[in-house]
Amino acid sequence: MVTPLDGQRMKDRQGAPVLVVGAHRSGTSATARALEILGLQIGQCLDSHREPRSLQQLHEEYLRRVGAAWHEPTPFLEWVRTPEGERDCTDYLCNHVRREFASIFGYRNNPKGFWLRARLKLGMPWGWKEPRTTLFASSWLERFPNARIVHVIRHPLSAAVSIRQRELSFRAAGDPPTGKIDSLDYCLSLVLTYVEAGERLASLTPRYRRVRFEDIQANPAKALDDLANLCGLHFTTTQMAAAIASIRPESFPPWRDVSKETARELLSRHPIVTKLGYE
Repeated sequence: MVTPLDGQRMKDRQGAPVLVVGAHRSGTSATARALEILGLQIGQCLDSHREPRSLQQLHEEYLRRVGAAWHEPTPFLEWVRTPEGERDCTDYLCNHVRREFASIFGYRNNPKGFWLRARLKLGMPWGWKEPRTTLFASSWLERFPNARIVHVIRHPLSAAVSIRQRELSFRAAGDPPTGKIDSLDYCLSLVLTYVEAGERLASLTPRYRRVRFEDIQANPAKALDDLANLCGLHFTTTQMAAAIASIRPESFPPWRDVSKETARELLSRHPIVTKLGYE
């Protein structure tokens, strides 16, 4: 018996996408940009972080439905672990993709947009980057079972400090508070929730690759070549040179303003940090 989901898969004219996932402020934007330079098509109408706004809205709308948000994902994660929640979330994504593929993935209805979508039908490697995808990835894998996953991680304390600093700067500019992310402890727990959600994908697909952003910064040529091979990208030496140049080295730890005692105390509560190869 062919299900509606099977029917959608059979109608796909594009290849399987590449999903760049990872916690907010973990180097996913820089990684996606480098892969885009190497030939990964990630849309046309993107924000400054290389994300389709319609995809952000798609994810956030469903999070709101179940009493969650990007900065408070636990209610969503608990819901999608139930058979009913898993089915409902997958149906939600599939129905929207069937009706709104172009807008969701950042393609305009203009000549360039039509040309870019036509390239997908000819086998152009494509995908997207949007941190909430990390939470939704198991449902996206139901829709695109052959998708390749690039899971970017960064030292969790680095990402947590960056999230908190961004929140405090937004509040200083007059924006309303966003949940509890003015707390460094909460931000660290949030980052690790995303990391663990991404880690679970390794058991769902053999096309999963975890990469530390610090390793991309330390040796971008090797790291980007490995990721390009995973994504099926064919690039020139000029493209690789441009991709390497787009990766900025980290000159100092972003938590330099956090005392050693505070950092040690925070990290001691989360043994997964050591398992990820960080201290």
